[in-house]
Amino acid sequence: MSNRGLLNQWIENWCRVSAEGLGLMRIFSSLFILFFLIPGEGALHFAWLSTMPADFFSPPPGPMMILDQFPPFAVFQAIHTILMVSLIAMLAGYRTKWASILTGVSILLLQGLIFSVGKVNHEILIAVVPAAMAFSNWGGRFSIDSIRKEPKNSEPESWPLLFIAILIAFMMFTAGFPKILGGWLDPSTQATYGHLLNQFFVKERQDLLAAFFVQFDNVIFWEFLDWATILFEVGFLVSVFKLKWFRIFLCFAVLFHFSTMMSLNIAFLPNFLAYALFLNWDRIYTFNHQLYKRATGKLGERSKHRSVLAAALILVVLFAIVRWMSSMNLALTRSDLLLHEVVFISGAVLVVVVMALMTIRKKTVSQHQNR
Repeated sequence: MSNRGLLNQWIENWCRVSAEGLGLMRIFSSLFILFFLIPGEGALHFAWLSTMPADFFSPPPGPMMILDQFPPFAVFQAIHTILMVSLIAMLAGYRTKWASILTGVSILLLQGLIFSVGKVNHEILIAVVPAAMAFSNWGGRFSIDSIRKEPKNSEPESWPLLFIAILIAFMMFTAGFPKILGGWLDPSTQATYGHLLNQFFVKERQDLLAAFFVQFDNVIFWEFLDWATILFEVGFLVSVFKLKWFRIFLCFAVLFHFSTMMSLNIAFLPNFLAYALFLNWDRIYTFNHQLYKRATGKLGERSKHRSVLAAALILVVLFAIVRWMSSMNLALTRSDLLLHEVVFISGAVLVVVVMALMTIRKKTVSQHQNR
């Protein structure tokens, strides 16, 4: 077999997905973006940006550089409206491919304008996920498109997942490699501890366990974190070769982000939108359908659609409650962390722990059966 044939085989076999799993993934991703990851802070934020003087316009490298000042408020409103309409269409699965692409492009445009004040947040995955998954045919099930039977070729495609995995791995690698050049492996300095002190005293991020870690002055511990961080981030690039390896590194990524949240009060919630794509959505769909059948006693093809609708409604209620609680600003007053960030990142850790325990249990049972 030629090298090209081997490459194609690797891409096709890297991850297998079903139309049902992709459909459930699309619904979750759409709701997660809708409730928690829309760029900006609403009309007042956009109005403020539109009145900024041209001297303050400092766009990041990209298409925003063709502008010489912030656009009028109407432009912000138009992009935001297009985003909301396309995102709802993606959720409903109406002309899903184009709705997903338009969602990604709209997010990129809003991010580009918002980041033109000179501060760039690393949130590109919010746009990449819908834009890339548009080519997976994730509108093939539980969608208006599936009722209309459009498009005709709605077979699931898994290569967009591999593309996103490579992007995540490359982003991690580009975060880790400069640390090597920057002296993180020097045993006479502890870079992680230095970052913690900067976040705590300079940026005044002092929530959760930040104060505890500031007082934890152990050279061996902090040097270990320096080395572990680099090995983890650089090693991500190797993990892409097998889905199993990549999922293991994603589990470490969840723990890594949880630790930075607890100590540095920095959350990377947009990353979790991309990480969630690599859950076993086929298994989640099967579990949800079985649970629905036991609860209602209903069988047949309609029960599949109703089980997904029920799951979507539950997500809407849960997301709405978490979003409302987060907007109250009743906690986390000593940092810029938001309550929903803490909730979801902590929940992701719980998922990782449960998955680890289930894997250990499965292997233990298998070993007993083989004896």
